[in-house]
Amino acid sequence: MAAKKARTNKLRPKPTAKDVKVPANRALESAWDTLAARIRDAETRGAEAFDELWEAAGEAVEHEPPLYVLGGYKTPKEFYTKLLHTDPRTAARNIRVAKYASPLDEETYGTTSLDAALGYLEAKHGALNGRLPVAFGALKIPQGGKLVPFAQLTAAEIAQATRALHTPKTPAHAARAAYEKALAKHPALAGVRVAEQAGRVTFSRVPLASVALFAGVIAKVKLPAVE
Repeated sequence: MAAKKARTNKLRPKPTAKDVKVPANRALESAWDTLAARIRDAETRGAEAFDELWEAAGEAVEHEPPLYVLGGYKTPKEFYTKLLHTDPRTAARNIRVAKYASPLDEETYGTTSLDAALGYLEAKHGALNGRLPVAFGALKIPQGGKLVPFAQLTAAEIAQATRALHTPKTPAHAARAAYEKALAKHPALAGVRVAEQAGRVTFSRVPLASVALFAGVIAKVKLPAVE
């Protein structure tokens, strides 16, 4: 009997997010009822209530314990899809935009560009807390070697700038530096000049008597990856 009981316990599935339980609590129930009413009201008013709708949704998800459970939803996905008729990815984007942007920002720039800008700021400064320290109107993002006002960029261009934050940059004249370092080890080649521009490298003042040495040194230089 003991062996059978142990085997039964071993096969019992582990609790998942679907098993979240919120104990009966009048304060929590009241909080959920208030949020649910805000969501219903915002939905009836359409686009003008975007900020109110998604701020309320964010509160329902971020509260500890999650308040959506009191509405009969077992997971955030179920809450988003059944009550808000939105997929989780779009819902997460809308919640983030509503949390950090004003209704005027949303009307002026659009949620897609705002979400891209928030992603850029998080990649550059870390997780955002509270309101943004700068206005979107003053935000500038690197593009084409210069800082460009956020409003002039597409969401795709902002995403490109975000990816660039994590891309190791090769020095502008890394190849020249590598060649110069190698040549400096040989007194006979101390006068050789190296120039690098637009993906090309040129050498000058190579002594005729040291051409063979020069060729051997250059051939052994390991160059950085060419972008």
